[in-house]
Amino acid sequence: MRFGEKVRLLRKRYELSQEEFGIRIGVKVRSVSYYENEDRIPDDIVLDKIADLFNVTVAFLKDDSLDVETTKEEQFIQDAKAKYGSKGAREAKQTIERVRGLMAGGEVDEGSRDAFFAVMQEIYFDSKERAKKYGVKKEVE
Repeated sequence: MRFGEKVRLLRKRYELSQEEFGIRIGVKVRSVSYYENEDRIPDDIVLDKIADLFNVTVAFLKDDSLDVETTKEEQFIQDAKAKYGSKGAREAKQTIERVRGLMAGGEVDEGSRDAFFAVMQEIYFDSKERAKKYGVKKEVE
C-alpha cells in the first residue's frame, strides 16, 4: 500500500477531515491533498508528526510493501461500495452505526460481536439482492 493510501485510510479511520488532519500535523489542507494523491511526500518533521498521530512508525509509512489492516467494518463498506456504489457505502455506514447503537452499553464478548456483525452483513447483502430481484419496476407510458 502506497504512502498516500495509508495516510487517507488512517485519517478516515480516525474520523479526521483533511483540514483537521492538517491542523494536527501543522500543514495546510492543500499539503494534505498532495500527500494523499502522492504529488508530494512530507519532510521528516511532518512524517514524525503523522506517525505519532496514528501510532505507527515512519518506516511503516514509507514502506509500500506494508499495508494498513482493513477492519471488518471498513471491508463491509468497501464491499457495499463495490457492489452498489456510493449509496451502498452510505447505507453500510448507517447499518454499522445502528449496530453500534444496539451494542452500546452492553457487555458482549468479541466473538459474539463478530458473529453478529457477520450475520448483519449477510442480511444486508441478501436484502439488497432480493430488492434488485423483486423490486417494483416503473411502468413505461
